[in-house]
Amino acid sequence: MSRPSDKSRLYYLVLLFLLIQYNIVGALFPDNKIDIPITIQNIIAYIVALVMSLYFIFYIYKVLNLEKLRFYAFQGSLIFIVLPFIFLFLFPYVYTGDLEMSRRLVVIIPFVYVIVMLFSLAKSFKEKYLSCADESCKEEMIGVLLGFSFWLTLPVIAFFETDINHLLLPILKFHNGSQVAEVISTNLGLLVMTVLFIRKSIKQSRAEYYMLLDSKKMLQELNHTLTLKVIERTKELEIANERRTNTFINLAHESKTPITLIRNYLEEYIGKHGETEELLIIKRSIEKLTRDINNFFDLEKIKRGDDIYFNDQICNVSEILNNNIELYRAYANKKGIFLTSYVDDNLIVKADPEGIYRILNNLVENAIKFTSLNGVIQISLKQEGQSLLFVVRDNGIGIHPELHEKIFEPYFKINSSHKNIQGIGIGLSLVKKIVESIGGVIRIESDPSTIVGTNMIIEIPICNNEYFGGPLSLKSREVYFNVEALNIPQLRYNAEKRSVLIVEDNFALLNYLATKLSERFNVIAATSGNEAFERLQTVTYVDIIISDVMMDDGDGFDLYRSILSRNNLNHIPFIFLTAKDSAKSKIEGLLLGAVDYIQKPFLVEELVAKIDSILLNLEKQRIALINSAYKSLQKASEIDLSKADSQNKFEINCQRYNLTTREIEIINLIAKGVTYKSSGELLYISDKTVAKHVRNIFEKVDVKKQVELLSKLEVSV
Repeated sequence: MSRPSDKSRLYYLVLLFLLIQYNIVGALFPDNKIDIPITIQNIIAYIVALVMSLYFIFYIYKVLNLEKLRFYAFQGSLIFIVLPFIFLFLFPYVYTGDLEMSRRLVVIIPFVYVIVMLFSLAKSFKEKYLSCADESCKEEMIGVLLGFSFWLTLPVIAFFETDINHLLLPILKFHNGSQVAEVISTNLGLLVMTVLFIRKSIKQSRAEYYMLLDSKKMLQELNHTLTLKVIERTKELEIANERRTNTFINLAHESKTPITLIRNYLEEYIGKHGETEELLIIKRSIEKLTRDINNFFDLEKIKRGDDIYFNDQICNVSEILNNNIELYRAYANKKGIFLTSYVDDNLIVKADPEGIYRILNNLVENAIKFTSLNGVIQISLKQEGQSLLFVVRDNGIGIHPELHEKIFEPYFKINSSHKNIQGIGIGLSLVKKIVESIGGVIRIESDPSTIVGTNMIIEIPICNNEYFGGPLSLKSREVYFNVEALNIPQLRYNAEKRSVLIVEDNFALLNYLATKLSERFNVIAATSGNEAFERLQTVTYVDIIISDVMMDDGDGFDLYRSILSRNNLNHIPFIFLTAKDSAKSKIEGLLLGAVDYIQKPFLVEELVAKIDSILLNLEKQRIALINSAYKSLQKASEIDLSKADSQNKFEINCQRYNLTTREIEIINLIAKGVTYKSSGELLYISDKTVAKHVRNIFEKVDVKKQVELLSKLEVSV
């Protein structure tokens, strides 16, 4: 049971069990005191002896793996032992009742058979010994031959049972002397086999023990080597990460100077010329960029163990929140969110006022970001025991429990279907560090499956105001949240202008592009791929589509795939406009069939020039198609009946194979010998898109070559 893969132990236990049964039956039968006929008792005794003898041959064949004994273990045992037992012992004994005669008849054939098997056994051992250099092979061979020799004496003892009884009866006083001889011979054979088995088991256990020691030593060496490699690799990664971080820090640091200059010149310009909507967007964008850079530097300082705030002072948290609550409410109302507040007076904590302001501002800003139109945000600041309790409740999208710890990790952002969520994922990480630095705790209560929205809860120890000689406070300041509404100029459709669909989830950029492009085009705006596709179902005059790639509610790639699946839309030129600048992403967009892939940042003049170029080529294509159609009409009278009939067959075949209008156009160009590249230019699609259409045509018509295609469709060249 401890070694399921080692069958030799199981074979030995079976042999031991059969020998025990043989000894028990041999000791009991025959006995006149047992209420079983003597004939039946003798038959049972000889059957048990027969089974044990048969298994002994099988045991030697299996355990010693002697393939040459296979015949003796199976077919030979059946023919020369079992059949003689049945016909020369069992039947004569049952009919005559003469045990002496039956016993002498049955042992002759098995005895000769066993003698032959003994020579085969010796020959097998000789071959095995020659191929085995280990001395134990020789010892095993001698032991098995000795054990087999004891077993070989059983037929002899059975044949001369009467003489043995006369010889041993006066000496041992046993009623059956031959039975004693059989038991001694059989058990001596088993004893030899047992010694061989135990010896082999001990050697195997020792070999396994030393193998385990070697394996343990080898594993320790491998573990040590692996540990060294891991340490070495970890150091390399730390150095590489430090270099990347330093590069990022240097880049951010270098950006501070131009941002400072931009802010100063902007403030001067606003002071001289006044503030416009465009300047306000620039100002908010600069403020956001400044906050992100400052957050990044603060996070790196905390990682190095530097203090970013002086917390050995006190501040009035109630006053800080009251000074800014109206600003929060105004920005929430601008997004269509109802904000309520409850603030206890004069709640004092020992902390840097700048840090407290950062905590309050970040949590409220996040609540506004993740709450949709007509949502509700509740802000409360009160005392519970010796702690200040600041709670921001919203009925937004919620946070799954498995993300409650992850959101406090640097640069972690929640992917959701919520639109227009900007940021780099540093704010909450800094909030947690600041809260912990002043002895507080922050926790989240949110589970979209059971409750609506999110509760952000902060507990901070309060302190005695009088002990510190009066509170310090922080004045209110101007804050900018990224909550701009979609504000596209509503202009009537102008039939003389071409129409552009813009898909972008950043409201500021979408407003800017729509405002600029509306001077030249009819502009249709959408904030996600799904919304854009819905607009395309109702708007039939779109000439070109410009789409961002990364959007939550249906990205740009998904939008273009949906458009390609519609025959009434897949002809519209498509431009990807995105900050995703990887080569893989660009190739994926172009392989889909897009005419261009423009990376942010970009100049709007460049975008307008590309749109003009694309639409101009479309116009040339239309004119060329019209001219071609006009020339075809002029030549219509010259077309003979056979050609007309051929054309009709071509149209019928096109309907038969469910070919689209675009696919029929490509087939006609193929018939004229036009290359894929030239076809793409005529149809204003890429040559890759032409190749894709050709593959679809081949699959529909079930052909592999252009010649087969033209022949099967009966195209008139």
